[in-house]
Amino acid sequence: MKGPRPLLLCALLAALSPPLPAAAQAPDPQRAPVSSVPSASGVLSLDEVVRSVDLRFPLIIAAQADRTAAEAEQLTAEGGFDPGWRTSAAVIPIGGYPSQRLDTSVEQPLPFWGSSVFAGYRIGRGEFPVYDGKLATNQFGEVRAGARVSILRDGSIDRRRAGIQRAEIGTTVAGLGVEQQKIDATRLASFRYWDWVAAGRRLAIARAWLDLAQQRDAALAKRVEVGDVPAFERQENERAILQRRAGAISAERALEQAAIELSIFLRAADGSPILPPASRLPSSLPEPTPLDRARLAADERTALERRPEPRRVEAQKEQAEVERRWAKNQRLPAIDLVVVGSQDLGPGDPKLAKPVLEAAVVVDIPILNRVAKGRERAASAQVGKLDAQARITRDRILADVRDAASALGAAEGRALLARSETEVARRLAEQESKRFELGEGTLLLVNLREQAALEAALRHIDAAADWQKALAAYKAATAGAGAAVR
Repeated sequence: MKGPRPLLLCALLAALSPPLPAAAQAPDPQRAPVSSVPSASGVLSLDEVVRSVDLRFPLIIAAQADRTAAEAEQLTAEGGFDPGWRTSAAVIPIGGYPSQRLDTSVEQPLPFWGSSVFAGYRIGRGEFPVYDGKLATNQFGEVRAGARVSILRDGSIDRRRAGIQRAEIGTTVAGLGVEQQKIDATRLASFRYWDWVAAGRRLAIARAWLDLAQQRDAALAKRVEVGDVPAFERQENERAILQRRAGAISAERALEQAAIELSIFLRAADGSPILPPASRLPSSLPEPTPLDRARLAADERTALERRPEPRRVEAQKEQAEVERRWAKNQRLPAIDLVVVGSQDLGPGDPKLAKPVLEAAVVVDIPILNRVAKGRERAASAQVGKLDAQARITRDRILADVRDAASALGAAEGRALLARSETEVARRLAEQESKRFELGEGTLLLVNLREQAALEAALRHIDAAADWQKALAAYKAATAGAGAAVR
């Protein structure tokens, strides 16, 4: 008496296409250590995961906060050009020269050539000694206005303008940091997604493998009963059932673990992780596509242009250059030209009633000036350091692209070989199963052939998943270009 024809590999290969049966789904998300929220129906695509990463991944949000902080630093630096208002008042009620004084002024720094303009008002009432006669004003006080211009030190660049330039560049650096974080997060999310898909396919095969042994057991029971096969053959099948049941449990655990890892990147609108159900698994892993090695050189050039790391190092170098220019400028003598016009108002001393125009030159020559020298040397060293970092960054990017291309080619070759191996192993398992049905061979040989077929199918899954992960790494290395694999 013959049982149903046990074409194992047909069942195993078929398991790669349909979704997981209900019995093969991951454990109830309510028991999972990750919060589960209602999710969209249908197959979960990689694009959906990437969109979730772009919108809600915490590390990207943190990088965006860094950019906001950099913008705030820029606002702080621009505040160096805010106008300032200063007022002083003094009263001498007791003494040889009782008097009252009030002096108020507003100064506005200007964003060119270290200049500033100012205007003020002062009034002095009472008696003043001869040496403080300038404190006296006519009855309604004195109005004044003037300007200050730096000729050498603080002329071409000063601390305020250097701070603004550095802050503007810092905003660019922070924005490039967001780009880098998105690239890294997308690459990792793609890895976790394909790990999850591959785990689902492995569980589907494990379930099909177990179902086949269980179906064979019923047929063997009847054959043992009529004496067609010895009893130990059924015992061999029972051993295989136990082994395959353990394998299915391990596959369930692997799928649950992959879902938990993927939930770090798949998030709900409120930012909480979503544990993807097995019902949303794709029906199969896409087959690899050939790598166009003729376009690798173009992708390498594109990567150097589009990757944020070189631009970030270059921006940091610009910041150091700003610091170096400012430090070099601080080594110069300070020669400031000051022009002030004033006019006393109201009755009083006729001499004070005349308009006054005053021009002055203020010179400050540094002697040792070690502070500025030290700053310039430190900034120059930082520029040299960033030049070296720029070189290694470019080399690292080229190495990333070439390594990812190598991984793509290797995974493609492995996938082709694994697919051929799976076909051969399937045919061998079919033939061994037919021999057993005809009373030749043993169930042990059937199980060995089926085990070889199973392992070949799993290697095929691993190679296909590795190719998808290598593709994600290649796109990350080329900043999303990847023309050689499109």
